[in-house]
Amino acid sequence: MENIKEWILFYTSHFYLADFMLILLVFLFFTCILFLCIFLSHRPIVALFIIALDIIASFFIYIYAYRFIDFELRSRITSIQNQRIIQSSGAFIVDFNITNTSKFNFKDCKVTAKLYQNPNENDNFITRFKKRFIAFRQKSKSFNNLEKGSTQFQRIAFDNFDKEGNYTLRLSSECF
Repeated sequence: MENIKEWILFYTSHFYLADFMLILLVFLFFTCILFLCIFLSHRPIVALFIIALDIIASFFIYIYAYRFIDFELRSRITSIQNQRIIQSSGAFIVDFNITNTSKFNFKDCKVTAKLYQNPNENDNFITRFKKRFIAFRQKSKSFNNLEKGSTQFQRIAFDNFDKEGNYTLRLSSECF
């Protein structure tokens, strides 16, 4: 519960006006369709079906519109420069650059490195799905003050890394 509270406080303090307008738009869309279902109360099956579609549509509108706002207002580029395993300590080091390509300065940035296992040909569907979409290791790095047009070099280290070359590394970033 404390984690949810911290997550909500973080995002509400870092959202732009466009983010709050998106939340308001999704809420208004949801309530308008919900009022339509009130008028269809004499057909409960149809109204229930429309409510289910309304929930799904509101979810997808928020996800894709947030992604659009994130790419347009808070555009940035992360690129992996180097990755290596240090044999003596068993650490996996990821060196990367993050470049601010937006019109605004970023006060807070968080880059998350996720390691995924590569699926084998012998794996069944569920194991392939799990290896492709669920990370077996992840680590985040937070930093402050990334000015527009500037690039910062950062490093993330995974301790006790014992995997050989059968993994995929993906970086994701959030900047506000």
